[in-house]
Amino acid sequence: MIKVIASDMDGTLLNSKIQVDDEGVKAIEQARAKGIHFVLCTGRMYDDAMQLINHANLYAPAICMNGAEIRDEHGKILKQIPIDKTSARYTYQVLTDLGMYCEFFTDIGPISPNKDKGIELMKEIQAKVHPDFTEEEIHRYVEERFESKDVHVIDDPERLFTNEDITILKFIAFSSDQAVLKKAKDALESKGNLAVSSSFSDNIEITHIDAQKGLSLQFYVEKLGVTMDETFAIGDNFNDVSMLKMAGYSVAMGNAEPAVKKLAKHVTDSNDEHGVATAIHKMLESNN
Repeated sequence: MIKVIASDMDGTLLNSKIQVDDEGVKAIEQARAKGIHFVLCTGRMYDDAMQLINHANLYAPAICMNGAEIRDEHGKILKQIPIDKTSARYTYQVLTDLGMYCEFFTDIGPISPNKDKGIELMKEIQAKVHPDFTEEEIHRYVEERFESKDVHVIDDPERLFTNEDITILKFIAFSSDQAVLKKAKDALESKGNLAVSSSFSDNIEITHIDAQKGLSLQFYVEKLGVTMDETFAIGDNFNDVSMLKMAGYSVAMGNAEPAVKKLAKHVTDSNDEHGVATAIHKMLESNN
């Protein structure tokens, strides 16, 4: 019997307009009424995730930054798994040597070493992801991203590697060149203590090897007295793989990467077709 639902956000609970799916919220509340616990599992930072779900009147505990941080329903930090400063310096060097734009996700918020480069790259990526958007719409979307996330700019990233008061929890790096992304992934994974995943085709996300959605979800549900066999996990991309592999009931979105669909036990509709709601309703039927 399923006792916990764990849902990814982007490409899953969020539709292509980056809005929380209303039907998904209704299904979550229906599951909660039956005593099933709900937790978000996202690559986003906590404040960023909460801004989106609270707007839809959904409140939940959250596993953030791909598992690097776990918070309860009140926002209290239950656990953080940072990247040590030596590994962070190495990561930044690899990414910059390959000409990639990256951002640091830290305990004081997101930090960019080159905002102008980030804006230009984001415009290029969003034009590919949203070909129906006008140039003005893309520009507004990218500008709002930096403003809403309150991205800090730092001229000398070395300050982050020497300041022990700042905790680095995750890197996100972008490139439209798949060969570059693969080189970065191979170089970082070879270090042995870093996990490299992605939330869409033009990025990679780097955390400590122990900071993965599946491992952090296991930590969280076990604190509730629940096993992973009693856990429902739903997602769409490669940063969801660890929880889809570990959950007893795993669902890939209809818009998921083909390789992710193969790993999940079930496939639902897309994030623009209320896929989360459909999957939860089917699970509730089998739970009964």
